[in-house]
Amino acid sequence: MNWEAIGAAGEILGATAVVATLFYLSIQMKQNSSSLNRANDYAQARSIHETNSLYVEVISSLVRDSEMASIYHRALAGETLGGAESVRFSAFVNSYLVWAEDLYFQQETELGFAAVGDTALFLQTVGPYIIRLLRTESGGCWWRQQARHHLSPPFYGVVSALLSDGEKS
Repeated sequence: MNWEAIGAAGEILGATAVVATLFYLSIQMKQNSSSLNRANDYAQARSIHETNSLYVEVISSLVRDSEMASIYHRALAGETLGGAESVRFSAFVNSYLVWAEDLYFQQETELGFAAVGDTALFLQTVGPYIIRLLRTESGGCWWRQQARHHLSPPFYGVVSALLSDGEKS
């Protein structure tokens, strides 16, 4: 055997090894991509579950506690609440807005509920209820005195815009 034949055989073996390596890498990339997609789906489902759990926790205070349900009803009816009642209603408003803020940022970052709709849909759905809560006497007081301390500046701005737009209509 001469050196040219040995060189040609080596090139064929090298080319075969390159093709086999590329084939192996493409399979690995597909598996990795599939695993990443699965992990992303899991993270999204987990985020949705956690947001739903927080919502249930916020709303269940009205279901479990008849006094809180009465306070809620009276506040939304425009009645003036006593000191402790106002504090309880304000705590409900705070909890609801913290939940809404979480949901809002899921929309903005395209996590969790982002698969169901965009930020505009979120604002159309949740916005009117936020306005309703904050137009109550106690809710408005909470908004003016405490909201900046409990909400992030971006979400505070979004809610401020909702309230401004609500006043115009």
